[in-house]
Amino acid sequence: MQRKTHVTDDYGLSAARDSGLISLSILMPLSVHILMLLASVASLHAATVFRVVQHGGSDLIQISAPKPGRHKLEIDDGLNFRTPVLTRVFNGPRVEFHGNDAGLIPGIEYHARLDGGRNVRDFRLGLNASFNEPAVNCAMLRSTWEQLGRLKTGVAFSRVQWDTTHARWVLLPHTYLVGASLYNTELYLRPALNAARACNNLQTLDEVAQYYLVMLQQTETVGALLSRPNVTAETKQRLASTDRSARTFAAAFGDQVGEGELYNAQWLHPAAQLVRLISLLPEERRTPAMKTFALQYTPFIVSEHLERYFLHESLSAPGGGRPVGRIERWKLAMRGLKGDVPWDTAMSDIDLWLLASAAEMLGANANDAALAPLDANQVAMLRSALRTGVGFFQSKRTDYPETKNFQGERTGSASYFNGDYTAHPDYLFSGVTGEKFPTLLDKRVNATASWDISHTYRLPIFLRALYENRKATGVDFPRYRDLQLVVNQYVYRVFNGDFSHPLFHNYFDGSDGWHRVGFNGFGFGYPPSRYCNMHDEKHPCQAPGNIIAWGQLAFANPDLARLEQALVKLAFDEKPDAQAFRDRYYFYDYPYQVIPLEGKQVYGTALYFVIAENAGMIASETAKKLQVTSYKLQGTKLTAEARSRKRLQSSGAVHLWTISNENRIRRSSYVEKDLLDGSCSWLDIYPDTGPGSRRRRNKPNSNSALV
Repeated sequence: MQRKTHVTDDYGLSAARDSGLISLSILMPLSVHILMLLASVASLHAATVFRVVQHGGSDLIQISAPKPGRHKLEIDDGLNFRTPVLTRVFNGPRVEFHGNDAGLIPGIEYHARLDGGRNVRDFRLGLNASFNEPAVNCAMLRSTWEQLGRLKTGVAFSRVQWDTTHARWVLLPHTYLVGASLYNTELYLRPALNAARACNNLQTLDEVAQYYLVMLQQTETVGALLSRPNVTAETKQRLASTDRSARTFAAAFGDQVGEGELYNAQWLHPAAQLVRLISLLPEERRTPAMKTFALQYTPFIVSEHLERYFLHESLSAPGGGRPVGRIERWKLAMRGLKGDVPWDTAMSDIDLWLLASAAEMLGANANDAALAPLDANQVAMLRSALRTGVGFFQSKRTDYPETKNFQGERTGSASYFNGDYTAHPDYLFSGVTGEKFPTLLDKRVNATASWDISHTYRLPIFLRALYENRKATGVDFPRYRDLQLVVNQYVYRVFNGDFSHPLFHNYFDGSDGWHRVGFNGFGFGYPPSRYCNMHDEKHPCQAPGNIIAWGQLAFANPDLARLEQALVKLAFDEKPDAQAFRDRYYFYDYPYQVIPLEGKQVYGTALYFVIAENAGMIASETAKKLQVTSYKLQGTKLTAEARSRKRLQSSGAVHLWTISNENRIRRSSYVEKDLLDGSCSWLDIYPDTGPGSRRRRNKPNSNSALV
């Protein structure tokens, strides 16, 4: 396939990269206007080359074939088109479709080909939103991982440390068990992966792969765990019928030892996501650590954990009787059978993590079966778990057709898990909405309360994993509308609607009562959102769980993208009122702002989470530096007059041939002037020589021309 151009990524790592990447409006404001004109260009003349064009301001995609006739279009995020995201047969010179209907996600690199040919178009759909703050950039995301992410993931929670001299993780001496603290690493690993993907940063992907490899040294077999003299009764019963050779992490439960399902499930999800991200890379961009990690963790995740958790554990059966596996338990719950306690038939965060990991592993296998090998039985097992689990999840949905957006238009919304846990002690005061700390006399349960908003951050992660891997799961859920409805719930019912002072109600159904009163001792509780304070250890806020992960679904609703922008803008607002507000509600380990750490400027913890989840909104350096001052359409040629925001460097018209992911303008006879001092992160700009010019004939990869 015609793909290889040697470039450098954002951190100086050399890699082979496609020279024909078409970024279809992620640049703001430049490309949106260009693409609006492109739409009119396409309608003026028949196509002469294979083109992919996104109509400006919409998700409408036009594919133009080089000649009329019957064509087969394939679009995939994987390089080998083993399991395309979209396959469509059409007659004629072009076909149009909506990216949302096809399940395409803005910011993700896709590959398109016609009729199984070698001529491949790489493109990205644009998200019509970006961060404009200069301090919001890929370099600071990387610095924050280096100074904060490594420390928390490694030293604080895993007892490993990054050795900068030898570029590797090393085990630290310790006597305590790390099983329980692994739960917290997901908060740092997942944003690091999302930022690395958006910023084209192989270095972070490699480091995370190395982290997971060294952590295998701290596992022990299920048999060894069950042989401990002080193993918990719950672990004994649950693991009684499982494979004794499977590896796990031992966790302390008081003076006893056991396995924490939740700890393992939450820790493993970023690992499953990383396997799939590696499967999307060309072979030459995969480091030795990445390849070793994928080959070792595919069986570790699927055989030693997912299969064990889905099929072989012994869990209490709704309706009574012998213990059952997780999938059977879901089936019994959907039949309306009850368990020993009311929440036995609830869906748990463990369930969501396991299903999300199953989707990621199926996606990785679909992209590259050699990298992430699964046999037919394993694929069938994972798909069966997803079919049943998704059915169970859908049974937990509550629709709110009356929900309106900020313009008063009815949009509808959907919550999940309403009432599932309201018999649990955490919810005893969920119906109390006053500022005063409640007493037993005030006890009032909101019978329709959903999950608390902190635990609900698993929901967008779960939905994004299923949505991005629908091609492999065998489950046609979620659809784009499903994403819209759950995002509407977060934006129009949970969010307080104040973009300058954003707060979020305590429960996902939109209610705002007290939560977990007495959970951490007498006098403790999470107050209604406006009464909490992150500096009051007795009455903290549900931060950062109330603001993380939702950026992964920002493409489903412009108001969510606007909210994510507002959360970032808050961190840079220097007004005393804004500073006091963010310090009260969003302080988490560090202030919600840029902070000095070990001599470097980095993001405070909660701010890091938000920016990393939305790294696709980081404006490219070209978008920040380049100002388009005029456009000219002559026949079939689109030209743009550009000026540098720093100083005028060129006022000549330039022809926009290719939008690509290269970091610098190519220095060749076809570059009229270097508009950006040799630094260009998204645009290749060529002179307006016209299709018939002899100067064009040696232009690199001229097949990638848009106009």
